[in-house]
Amino acid sequence: MRFSTIIALAASLGLAAASPSAEAGNTFVARSGDGATGLAVRSGCGSTGPLGDGHFKWWITANCQAGTQKTCQVTDASGCVPGDTSKIGSVEVDNPDDTVQIAKKDNTNTLSFTCPPEGKVRCQANFNDNDDGPGYSLRVF
Repeated sequence: MRFSTIIALAASLGLAAASPSAEAGNTFVARSGDGATGLAVRSGCGSTGPLGDGHFKWWITANCQAGTQKTCQVTDASGCVPGDTSKIGSVEVDNPDDTVQIAKKDNTNTLSFTCPPEGKVRCQANFNDNDDGPGYSLRVF
């Protein structure tokens, strides 16, 4: 290996280590159905996606500060534009440890909620069809 190649490799590793990391505790992995299928793909605007197909339900987990107002949003595949509500049956937020529901709304792409005392939530999209996922991403902000 040439010395310049080694230097370039070391420099790129240094840049990767200096890049901002995801918020602590946010998995940025979308899961489907019972959680067996995981998808760790980042789309724009802090979203996870685009989601896969073959499942009606997709979800992500995120940490939040207890008592703060947050939003669970189902976006288009880009991760930045709110998704088409005609394909979203419901959006719900619950505690991922015990699945106690915090908020739920039908036929929407955006759901506001108050972060629970545990400081951790699951943001979930329930689609009308099991092949709608690839057109969408999820985010909590």
